[in-house]
Amino acid sequence: MLDQYTPVPLPKEYDEDSLIPSSPATETSDNVSPVASPIHTGFLVSFMVDARGGSMRGSRHNGLRVIIPPRTCAAPTRITCRLVKPQKLSTPPPLVEGEGLASRIISLGPSSMQFLGPVIVEIPHFASLSRGDRELVVLRSENGSVWKEHRNRYGDDVLETILNGMDEDLESQEELEKKRIRRIISTDFPLYFAVVSRIQQESDLIGPEGGQLTSKLVPQVQAIFPDTAVTKRVRLGLQAQPIPDELLTRQLGNQATFSPVVTVEPRRRKFHRPIGLRIPLPPSWRESPRNAGEGDTTSLRLLCSVIGGTAPAQWEDITGTTKLMYSHNCANFTTNVSARFWLADCPRTAEAVTFANLLYRELMSVPYMAKFVVFAKMNDAREGRLRCYCMTDDKIDKTLELHENFSEVARSRDIEVMEGMPLHLECSGNLVPVRKATQQPHSFSFQAFRDNRLPVSVKVRDANKEATGFLSFLRKSTKYEDTQHVLCNLNITMPPCVKVPSLFISSVISNTCTCSHESELKITVIAEQLGLSWTELARELQFSVDDINRIRVENPNSLLDQSSALLNLWVSREGKKAKNQIFQSYRQLHNLL
Repeated sequence: MLDQYTPVPLPKEYDEDSLIPSSPATETSDNVSPVASPIHTGFLVSFMVDARGGSMRGSRHNGLRVIIPPRTCAAPTRITCRLVKPQKLSTPPPLVEGEGLASRIISLGPSSMQFLGPVIVEIPHFASLSRGDRELVVLRSENGSVWKEHRNRYGDDVLETILNGMDEDLESQEELEKKRIRRIISTDFPLYFAVVSRIQQESDLIGPEGGQLTSKLVPQVQAIFPDTAVTKRVRLGLQAQPIPDELLTRQLGNQATFSPVVTVEPRRRKFHRPIGLRIPLPPSWRESPRNAGEGDTTSLRLLCSVIGGTAPAQWEDITGTTKLMYSHNCANFTTNVSARFWLADCPRTAEAVTFANLLYRELMSVPYMAKFVVFAKMNDAREGRLRCYCMTDDKIDKTLELHENFSEVARSRDIEVMEGMPLHLECSGNLVPVRKATQQPHSFSFQAFRDNRLPVSVKVRDANKEATGFLSFLRKSTKYEDTQHVLCNLNITMPPCVKVPSLFISSVISNTCTCSHESELKITVIAEQLGLSWTELARELQFSVDDINRIRVENPNSLLDQSSALLNLWVSREGKKAKNQIFQSYRQLHNLL
């Protein structure tokens, strides 16, 4: 049990021994001094509280905290807290276009527990909110299949009251935003909480008396609901997403301009009376107003997508069937159905939908804050290997590379990266990338909360100079861009080549033997000598990352058990030919090590 009147002391943010040698930063690089994961005292999965309350920080994830104030828990209770991958859920949160999980899903227990007062959960997130057009919302699920928005009824002004005399430091919302932490206040625990990044949305309960919604992000955007448009009180939302000039120029040059994308949520809802919408005109139309014309004679096109839910938008040109009225640099029109609307000034009117689809795909990408991390290993004095990661949450210490004798040589500051963005690598300096015929180009795509990993073989250009290089991670350029868009530059220095002593294994595997007993002996000896390198052999034998992780989970306490499990699994898969292939693969691995 925790005595809440004696707060848990906060440790140093980093341990003195956690520093890892790194390549130095320069004025043109994004290197930061890499450190091991922050060291925290706290719970791994659960902790106990009673009527005195309790507060603990997660030891595996920096920023995760659960606060149970005094007299909110009637009896001694074990509080559990886990972070869950969305793919592990049978029904993950339903995300529409432009939405993305800002953190892993949090599982809390006891599920469905009602507290005697509000409790606090703080979750670190990795969403980028720097542009000012996005917000975080919290979804909750009581049963793992139905999700709804969690609405916080408590503001910062009542936090001291919630703490109920507890000596606990609670930071302001501004400080939490800087540290990318989301605070949730609730009087009960659902089965799951999910933090979602989306475009800012204004919502309200609209009844038969009517009402209106105005976008705070783009004040010219407005939706007016006349009386009896709805017959009962329902929650309706209005969203306005501006189009960044940089994105428009990159994708379309000067072929068209667009208004913000305006959405009335939930989509596909029919109203009993038409509602009014006001949308600002595209910039080129405002700067050079001209005769609106009608139908195909006007370059100003009204586009609409009625598709709702999680299905992708399907844009249609409804200019010919919808009358537009103009005032104060805005277009006004009415609609009977909630949908997504967009104004485009496109002289080539037939291509308005094509241009919209191209721009919309980029516009819907969710921005995240990620780190580029590079591991390296020298095979010999001239050749080495790099493993490059673009990762969100702090999983650096759990990568396979640390089990395969790789060293971390560079880590970047936080960089904004878009979901699904193709990333390309360029290498310069005294390191030359080597691309074998069977290897893919030096590129990969970013997916949040996944191991976005790029293996690269390199050679030292000049053996008389230090094995240093300069890595640039770039976004794919378009035909309208004059220069490459560099996301991140990193200096790297290759670690020294370290040979693992072979003991007597070379002589054992060099002798050919058909005897079954001696063949089994060879496998046993290989298992004993593999050590941390068993994962390298697994790769040589074409085992997947999932296979490797499963072997590690099933044999957590012994490298020998992990090595033996790998070899036995291979023999059971491949039969008689397996043992010879193991010996050949081990010879290759032994030469590399």
